[in-house]
Amino acid sequence: MPTTPKSTHKLSQKRRQQLSLARASKKKVNNKLDDETPSGCASSRKLSFGKGKRESVGGNDSRATQEWLIIHVARLNELVSGLCCPNCAGSGLKIDIDPQNHGFCSSVLLECSLCERDRYCRSVYTSTRLQDESRNDVAFDVNVRMVLLAHELGMGYAALKKISKVLGIPSLHLKTYQRHNRKVTVAEIERGLGSLHRAREQIRQAYAEVDADVARLLMEDEDAVINISVSFDGTWHKRGFTSNYGISVCIDVLTGLVIDFEVLSSYCHACALKNSAKREGKITDQEFESWREAHTDCAKNFGGSSKAMEQEAAKRMWARSVSRHQVRYTEMLSDGDSAAFKEVVALNPYPGHEIVKLECINHAHKRMVTALRKLSKLGKLGGKGLGKLTAPKCKALQNFYRGAIINNQGSIDKMKAEIWAGLLHNMSSDDNPLHTRCSPSWCWYRRAEENGETPESHKHHTKNFLSREVGKKLIPVYHRMSSDSLLQRMQHGGTQNANECLNSVIWARCPKTVFVGKRRVEAAASMAIATFNEGASAMLAVMDKLWLQCTVITVNTCSYTDMVRLSKANIFQSTRVKRRRQSVSSAKKVKRHRQEIEEGPTYGAGMDI
Repeated sequence: MPTTPKSTHKLSQKRRQQLSLARASKKKVNNKLDDETPSGCASSRKLSFGKGKRESVGGNDSRATQEWLIIHVARLNELVSGLCCPNCAGSGLKIDIDPQNHGFCSSVLLECSLCERDRYCRSVYTSTRLQDESRNDVAFDVNVRMVLLAHELGMGYAALKKISKVLGIPSLHLKTYQRHNRKVTVAEIERGLGSLHRAREQIRQAYAEVDADVARLLMEDEDAVINISVSFDGTWHKRGFTSNYGISVCIDVLTGLVIDFEVLSSYCHACALKNSAKREGKITDQEFESWREAHTDCAKNFGGSSKAMEQEAAKRMWARSVSRHQVRYTEMLSDGDSAAFKEVVALNPYPGHEIVKLECINHAHKRMVTALRKLSKLGKLGGKGLGKLTAPKCKALQNFYRGAIINNQGSIDKMKAEIWAGLLHNMSSDDNPLHTRCSPSWCWYRRAEENGETPESHKHHTKNFLSREVGKKLIPVYHRMSSDSLLQRMQHGGTQNANECLNSVIWARCPKTVFVGKRRVEAAASMAIATFNEGASAMLAVMDKLWLQCTVITVNTCSYTDMVRLSKANIFQSTRVKRRRQSVSSAKKVKRHRQEIEEGPTYGAGMDI
């Protein structure tokens, strides 16, 4: 690890405390059950950053209220059958569809069946063309919209064919789809890059508001390099560590905005086709070498295994943070599942500045319950009987551990004391009460003592009781999970929930079950980040780039989607809903555990042998 000046480390500690206070002030949650939602959830903070830049609902009077209809041809014929022909004045007008395929656009023919000569006939396309003098390719509006719809739903060409099959309408030709798909992909990637640029400006402003030193530095030089805290995590397009594509994202801890991402690919479809042709003898070695020299846009940008993608992406993002974004990622909140932090430290991207590892409390408390369950099985501490380490008790001890960390942010000594208090609390009995370290906020025994009452017998509180023999065997686990080094990395109280949420948004736009190319993964990640940072209205800018008119219905739907997102986020953050969700989850797990015990072994390898 590089040598770090003492003053730099103190500055980092000072800023970490300021950021912790800033986050706490924005996430105040009242512990009373009757309280409503807390003020300022993560979604509301993110959407508020770009509120002034987003389009107002219905603010543009030139917008059409509705542009498209799905209508049967027979209904159109009913509409025109009573009209008079301009030539013969008869009622013989009818509508027919030109069989020539224009994708989802059709040519509608209006003709008169009664005209004997100079038959009246007029035709019109069911979609307008995207008129743009600067472009040679003028496409039909509806065809581009359908490709954009496929991207929004995480679908591809096969899905559009299914839509055509069900509705009974022509579909796009494959080459036409590929041409429009390239345009949509470029527009989405550009939109994502624009969102990242705005997010970086907002992040610098947010840090200046909570840190006077940063504010002074930016006043002297608006392009000065500042230190920030980021949450880093990686995700793959396929499960099982055999994926061709991996995405790693850095999210600012203070604002919750995505600041940078990297897409790694170990596969190029063009290279795979040429290699296959070379093996089959369809092209010579000289032709292959000539093609490879001209193949400058190869999609493959990584040559290692899928497991190594996360650490490689971290090295690339940390190496370019100063030159591209004028920031240093001096605090890295990660899950510890990869060697990303070690690789970044070995890279030493910021000489003279230390990179501090922060631990995700969610992953830490998962490791706690994993260790307890493993000890329950291998140590034979589980089973039936009072005081045994059953699955529900492992969950209860896990909750005690998480609560001790969350309730004592910033103080390692208090965290450690309450972690051990949770174990001793569950080992207590009438003969040997061990509640001296307990807090009255969660301990029934201490609460009764503070109220001047005689505590109840421990016989009434045997739900999570652990015998002394079982409790003693848990001490090594508690020593490991309450070490100073681990608690030091968790005193910030942060989690990687934002990264996990973004991962789900990305793969909803690019399902893991469908094979795609690197550009499609980049487009999905770009639009997911833009939506994550700015809301559903980020799609309006993509439509503008594609020359698609946004109607009032489109704008209103985007605003309604953002409103529902904020409403759900506020509801899920309320204390009442959190406790109800926890109780329902616990009840389901207890029920499932009882069912498995009653049913016995029902599923496993070789069960029917």
